Amino acid sequence: MADFNTLGLQFAQFYYNGFQSNRESLRVLFNADSMLTFESDHFKGADAIMVKFHSLTAQSIVHHILTLDVQPSTTQGSMIILVTGQLQMDQDAPLKFSQVFHLIPAAGSYVCTNNLFRLNLG
Repeated sequence: MADFNTLGLQFAQFYYNGFQSNRESLRVLFNADSMLTFESDHFKGADAIMVKFHSLTAQSIVHHILTLDVQPSTTQGSMIILVTGQLQMDQDAPLKFSQVFHLIPAAGSYVCTNNLFRLNLG
């Protein structure tokens, strides 16, 4: 099995590439108990999370990872990932962001049980 840093990087690359090219492809990462906090708004379950993702009006959202830290969590095989970076929406100036993911193993893959996103403004 790959180390946590490698798995964390692979997850982040999959997530941000999917977010840019096909947000619906991210549905497989979430289940009915998954939670998203997006700028203080809370969404529970894959359906609600996908509605939020599809409601974002920018045609293009590109994430550039600047730092990525991964720690194993208390549940066997689970991990917490902290990402900081810049995102660019359409042709707007880049914005700094931070994001935390909590992944737990499920059926030979991972489910994102918690996803917290925050723009770092001001």
